[in-house]
Amino acid sequence: RRALSVPTAEDPAVNESLTPQPRTVSLSLPLHKPVVTWILLAAIVVMFALETLAGGSTNTQVLVRFGAKVNPLIAAGEYWRLFTAMFLHIGIVHLAFNGYALVVIGTEAERLLGAGRFLVIYLLSGLFGSLASYAFSTSLSAGASGAIFGLIGALAAFFALHRRRLGAWGRSRLANIAFLLV
Repeated sequence: RRALSVPTAEDPAVNESLTPQPRTVSLSLPLHKPVVTWILLAAIVVMFALETLAGGSTNTQVLVRFGAKVNPLIAAGEYWRLFTAMFLHIGIVHLAFNGYALVVIGTEAERLLGAGRFLVIYLLSGLFGSLASYAFSTSLSAGASGAIFGLIGALAAFFALHRRRLGAWGRSRLANIAFLLV
C-alpha cells in the first residue's frame, strides 16, 4: 500500500484557494453629457447682463421688474415670481458663487441622472426654495440657491442609494457632499 498525501485545511496552499479573493468589478455608469447645466448657466448669465443693463443687479426696482420674489406681489397673484426668481442674482459675488456651484454640482448631477431628471429636479427645487423663502421671509429675494441645494440633495440620495455598488468612490462622494452641507 501506498500513502497518499491529501491536502488539509491547515495546508497554506489549500487555505489560499479556499479564501475568496477580492475581485474588481467594473461598473459602467450611464454618464450623460451635461448640456442642460450649461444652458441654465447661460440663462442666468444673460439675465444678470440684462439686470445690469437695466440699472444694476442690486437695484430693487430692477429686481422687482425682472421677477424677484416679492411676497406682496406673489400674494396678489404674481405666482410666476416663484419661478423667475431662481434666474436672477443680486450682485456679481452672488452670481459667481451660484454659477460655480451650478457648474460643479450640476455637471455631476446631470451626468449621473440624465438631462430630463436633472432639469426636473433643478426647477422643482428652485420652485420649492422660492416657496420656502415666501413662507419664512418677507424680504425680496432672488437666486438659484434653492435649485442648487436640491441638486446636492439629489446627489446625496443617489450616492447613499448606490453606496455599496459604487464602493469607495461612492462613499467618498457621499462624504464630500456631507462636508459641503456642513
